[in-house]
Amino acid sequence: MPVKEVNSQDYIDGIKRGDPVVISLIYKKYHKAIVQLVERMQGTKEDAHDVFQEGLVLIYQKVHQSNFELTSSFLTYFYAVCRNIWYNKLRKKTNREVTLDDKMILMLKEEPVFGIEENEQYFLYRKMFLRLGRDCQKILDLFLQKVSMEQIMEQMGYGSVSYTKKRKFLCKEKLIKMIQEDPCYQELQE
Repeated sequence: MPVKEVNSQDYIDGIKRGDPVVISLIYKKYHKAIVQLVERMQGTKEDAHDVFQEGLVLIYQKVHQSNFELTSSFLTYFYAVCRNIWYNKLRKKTNREVTLDDKMILMLKEEPVFGIEENEQYFLYRKMFLRLGRDCQKILDLFLQKVSMEQIMEQMGYGSVSYTKKRKFLCKEKLIKMIQEDPCYQELQE
């Protein structure tokens, strides 16, 4: 007898019932994708396991709401839920560990929920920004704060404004290149 193909609604119904077979199937089919997502965004396998579990719990809560309606495939929905959970964890870490320019700090503190795409763009930018050397980070940070080239020159100890502009340009180009070479950037373009 052929095995029935499981569709998105079957997953939702199984989660709603707490069906261990369906939960096990979700784990087998989607755990690897969530691990890859989290590891790609500076997380560990343990982080990914936690995100996966939290995602299942959140979906379990959602499917029990009377207004719940699945409007995409289960994979798309589950992936988006897990991605948002991970971004929220990263945002909390970022607020505690990293000094950003005022604009970025305000953006993190004032907007509790970003759209998925904006989150991905922001965290790709942050990941690459943190890989720049300290001088480049400082130059770009000062530039984003609208500090004049003369003041940046003084703070950085450079000999001329033209050299300061050149350094800012090179740092910006390096950041752009790093972002464009990251696999996440390619996904965002699709």
